[in-house]
Amino acid sequence: TRQEMRAGNVHLQPFHRVLSASLSRRFPEAIAEAGDTVGLTIDTLRDVERGASALVLLCVDLTEQVLSEAASARAHFVVTYSPMPHSPFTTLSTDDVLGRIVLGCAKHQIAVHSVHSACDAASGGVNAWLARSLAHGVVRPIVKHPKVADAGQGRVLECDEATPISTVVERLKALLGVRFLRLALAAGGAPEALA
Repeated sequence: TRQEMRAGNVHLQPFHRVLSASLSRRFPEAIAEAGDTVGLTIDTLRDVERGASALVLLCVDLTEQVLSEAASARAHFVVTYSPMPHSPFTTLSTDDVLGRIVLGCAKHQIAVHSVHSACDAASGGVNAWLARSLAHGVVRPIVKHPKVADAGQGRVLECDEATPISTVVERLKALLGVRFLRLALAAGGAPEALA
C-alpha cells in the first residue's frame, strides 16, 4: 500500500515492473485468449532513477523501425498491442526479425509489455471503447468471459434509438481519423435496412 511505501516497509519495485503490473490490473492476462502472449514479455535490468522521468512508447506492432525509434529516444518501456515475441523460440539470432527485435530490446535495455487480446476483452478495452463511441446504448460482449464479469470477446451495441449505418460509419471514421472504411453487408443487404 502507499502508506507502507511511505513508511519504508515495502521494497520499491523497478519502474517497468510497476507499469507492467498496472497494465496487467487494467487488462488482466486471465481474460486474454488461450495461448496469447500478453503481459511483460521482455524484461530489462535497467531501472529509472527515483524522481527521474521515464519515456514510454506506445505502438500497435513492435517492428524494427519502432525499436529504432525507441532506442533513439532512449525509451525505457514499450507498450505494444500485438504480442512481441508472439511465440516461443528455440534460438535467438540476428538472422531473423524476431531475434533482432528481442536482442535489440536487450541491448538498449527496453522492457516490453503486450496487451493484445486482454485489451480486446476488457470491459473498458478497445472493443468496448469503439462500441461506446459509436452510439448511445447497451454494450455487452459477444462471447462472455466465464469468470470475469463484463469481460469477453467482441462487443454488441444495442442502440437506444435507430441510427443509420452511414452515421455510424462517419462517427467511426472521425474517431479513428481515417478517410475510408470498408463495410461488409449481408448478401443483398442495403445500408438503409440497418437503420
